[in-house]
Amino acid sequence: MTKLWGGNYEAEPDRLFWEFNRSFPFDRRLMREEIAASRAYALALGKCRALPMKDAAKLDRGLARVLAKYEANPAYADIDVEDVHSFVETRLEEEIGSLAGQGHLGRSRNEQSVTALRLFIRGAIDDVRGGLQELIRTLVSRALEGAAAPMPGYTHTREAEPITFGHWAGAHAWALVRDFERLADTRVRVNVLPLGSGALAGTALPLKREALARALGFAAVSENALDAISDRDFAAEFVFVLAQTQTHLSRLAEDLIHYSSRPYGFLALPDAFTTGSSLMPQKKNPDSMELVRGKASRTTGSVVRLLALTSGIPVGYQKDFQEDKEAVFDALDAVLPSIMVATGVVRGVTLNREAMKKAAAAEGMMAASLAVALAREGVPFRKAHGMVGSMVTDAVKANFPLGDLARATLKGRHPRIAARMKDFFDPEKAVAAKAARGGTAPAAVRASLRAARARVR
Repeated sequence: MTKLWGGNYEAEPDRLFWEFNRSFPFDRRLMREEIAASRAYALALGKCRALPMKDAAKLDRGLARVLAKYEANPAYADIDVEDVHSFVETRLEEEIGSLAGQGHLGRSRNEQSVTALRLFIRGAIDDVRGGLQELIRTLVSRALEGAAAPMPGYTHTREAEPITFGHWAGAHAWALVRDFERLADTRVRVNVLPLGSGALAGTALPLKREALARALGFAAVSENALDAISDRDFAAEFVFVLAQTQTHLSRLAEDLIHYSSRPYGFLALPDAFTTGSSLMPQKKNPDSMELVRGKASRTTGSVVRLLALTSGIPVGYQKDFQEDKEAVFDALDAVLPSIMVATGVVRGVTLNREAMKKAAAAEGMMAASLAVALAREGVPFRKAHGMVGSMVTDAVKANFPLGDLARATLKGRHPRIAARMKDFFDPEKAVAAKAARGGTAPAAVRASLRAARARVR
């Protein structure tokens, strides 16, 4: 048992408790961040003359060798240590001797842990934003291809009004744009240096914390040491944004699953992202999208896990905080692959424009446009709404085309509307009429898509 404490203990920890207490099996994932922070801290000790500069440089070189050996040989990590901090110091002592302990001068694991986690999340934010950028660009590209392709739009899972494929894909793109921007906003609060806070009261060393922050790429330093080592808001906020992102990916996946199914047939998923059945030879199952949809439960669970973890505990570092990392890791491990898989599916989807257009031509979906046209002719809208609703009911009862029935009904009282009935029931003209900003008219869709693409440059 290699540990960084124990001078006042006469016996070793209980073996079962030792394993229960160890975090190295999972916090080793912070190795690069831990060593980066330790190297910066060692040099800061030299610059403030807490250590001779030659000793600080020796610590720095030794830490670099530890990281190189860790990355080169998986077996290098096979030692019985408590956490990533213990591992680094143990291996550093093998490299440079007892000077390794000086790297901990004035420093607490409380601040080490939260510093490494902030560095990790900062890098993870950049990775997720990079993935989202590619997915959004892919959605926009495919949406531009189908900017004028009519398809049904739905509310309450029922046919509502015709839209275009570009309008549908753009809706998903804009949701992800918000996630992209939320991550940038979260990064501001993540990018604050806690190192130099000590265990809770700050440090007695003359460290230049602003210079240390610059060395590690932080934009600011924490203003209260006790808060700095207690704060996990940044982790909860990051995981919430991941959960929101996964929710949006889940909705995209749900649409792709349904629109590629037999009753719809609007599109086909690429074979490379489907699987077959062990019994039924005809099957091409949308497993990729079902997994993306399913992983939303994991990210939501991680949010609840972090909020529950941090509620009701006193200010200051508590061992409870050891549980923060796995919630972060698990959410990230759900979201990043989901983004990559969704990008591949969107890129490879093939559209069945004829099926979409045929479904978009369902007469019931033109009822709203007909009611608006009557209102523009001077009929109070609520009355026009009732008139068209009655025509819909009569057409269904008589099993008669709504357009023909409406033409006959309106010919005497509203001849101009009756004369334009063919236009009202043409899905391409129906979508072209929604030309206001944000609408489903092809020109409006293209403008919206260009704006989405610009937001993620």
